[in-house]
This record gives sequence, C-alpha cells and structure tokens, in this order.
Amino acid sequence: MTRRRTSVLVALLSASTALLLAGCSLLGPTRGADGTFSEPTEINSADLLLDDCFTFVDGTNLSKSTVVPCDEAHEFRVIGQGTLDAAAIDTAGGKQNAVNASCDEPFAVFKETLADGVKAEQQFISTTFEEDGVELTKYSCLATDTATTIEAATQ
Repeated sequence: MTRRRTSVLVALLSASTALLLAGCSLLGPTRGADGTFSEPTEINSADLLLDDCFTFVDGTNLSKSTVVPCDEAHEFRVIGQGTLDAAAIDTAGGKQNAVNASCDEPFAVFKETLADGVKAEQQFISTTFEEDGVELTKYSCLATDTATTIEAATQ
C-alpha cells in the first residue's frame, strides 16, 4: 500500500511539474534579464515599462500594444512613468494637466537625444486603479520615436 501511494505521489508530482513547465511556454515570450522582449510581443498597454518601444495594436483602441526591440520599426517609446494620487490630480487642475506636467521633464530629456532636425511629439497614456482603498493613476509618458521609425523603414 505504501509503495502504491509513493508511486501515485511521484506520478502526480511529475504531471504537475510538466503542466507548470508547459504553462510557462504557453504564456508566450517573456521579458529577458534586461527587461526587453527579443521579438514582437503584444501586451496590455498598462503593462508597458520604461524604455519599451512599441506601436499600438489598433489606433482607436489604445489598450493593446506590440512591443518590439528598439532597433525595429515602432511608433512610440516609453520615456517616463509614475503614479499620481487624487490630491496631485486636483492640485494640477485635472488628470490631463497632472500627467502632462509630470511628463514634461522626461520629454525634454528625450528631445536632447534626438539628432538635429528630428522632431518628436509628447503623448501619454494612463490607467486608474485602486490600492489599499486609495484611487491612483498610473501613467506612462510617451514620445513619438520618428528617428527610429524612419530609419528602420528605409533599411
């Protein structure tokens, strides 16, 4: 009886391990040790990280993005991120004003990296969530990354 239980237990553990390993590969590509994807990967836009290079999957629905290595053609780069509480939003006169002001410095730094004559536009996305009963707004500062887009498209 004990031998049978041991055999069943070993079989269950083996099956569980196999399912876990298979499940990891079913989830698709993951970020590498440096935090980037090595191949185009569709993710929720709320999951974008600083320095991600991406294009929105559908221009009218900004909730999904295709993240690519930054040396491949893309439309945007995440240049800053942060979180705002209701007080910061109220002080700035609304969410758009608060996020826009928060993105001004990262955008100024990004513009300094551009070659002469290359222009970028500042944009942002935000999402509201609740943490410990407090409503917060997570935002990502974006810049159009036209130099990379143009360079990759002409190669």
